[in-house]
Amino acid sequence: MDRISKSSDLKIDVIVTSPPYNIGKKYNVYNDRMDELDYLNWLYEIAQKSYSILKFNGSFFLNIGETSTDPLIPFQVVNKFLNAGYKLQNTIHWIKSISIEKEDMANTNPLCSEGFSIGHYKPIRSNRFLTNIHEYVFHFTKSGYLPIDKLSIGVPYQDKSNVKRWKSVVQDRKDRGNVWFVSYPTIQRERSHPAIFPEKLAKLCIKLHGCNSKDSVVYDPFMGIGSTALACMDLGIDFIGTEIDLNYVKYAKEVIGKKKIFTNK
Repeated sequence: MDRISKSSDLKIDVIVTSPPYNIGKKYNVYNDRMDELDYLNWLYEIAQKSYSILKFNGSFFLNIGETSTDPLIPFQVVNKFLNAGYKLQNTIHWIKSISIEKEDMANTNPLCSEGFSIGHYKPIRSNRFLTNIHEYVFHFTKSGYLPIDKLSIGVPYQDKSNVKRWKSVVQDRKDRGNVWFVSYPTIQRERSHPAIFPEKLAKLCIKLHGCNSKDSVVYDPFMGIGSTALACMDLGIDFIGTEIDLNYVKYAKEVIGKKKIFTNK
């Protein structure tokens, strides 16, 4: 962090963030019910300013969700980022819960033959809409052609015969694809933040970009309680974050401090 604070012309390698969705979440100091046009123009300013500090070969990973009654919010935000100069390189679907039935299980899957449901979500009471159990992670770059490190977050082949079948395959590891299952743990107590961003999701984004250098810097303009920072600490990468809520800043400093102590033991 010292190196970051001393450099006024520092360029950012990766931005990973999850801004408020403007859907009425109960934040301490932020109003999550802005006029829609004001909200979109605000994120347009964020896009413009971030573009100016991001390296040409940098990545911006934007997590944003929608409501059943207003499903177009994420795509309206995407248009604002495109207008600011970004290219949409990948659209990632963050799945919070999934159910797979027996007839849809592959014959070679050794884990379960009866089907299963995994993940956690709060069902909605509507008789018109399905419960929304996914969000978007939009991967923006400046060129749209940035090479990424797909195998750094790859998964093993289920059918091992594919490892020898394809000439391009050199290891038992394949592209994860653009559908990522990352679950929330079930929480029985009051949340410290109304919209927690999972550390694992941030970590997958950073690794996908290929952020392996100790000179790399990750920025989260909506740091919240520090999920992106904790992910960076696990990866040994420098980070910087901004947050308007001093309570969240205090909480983030505490969890970051605890992780430093644990890591240094």
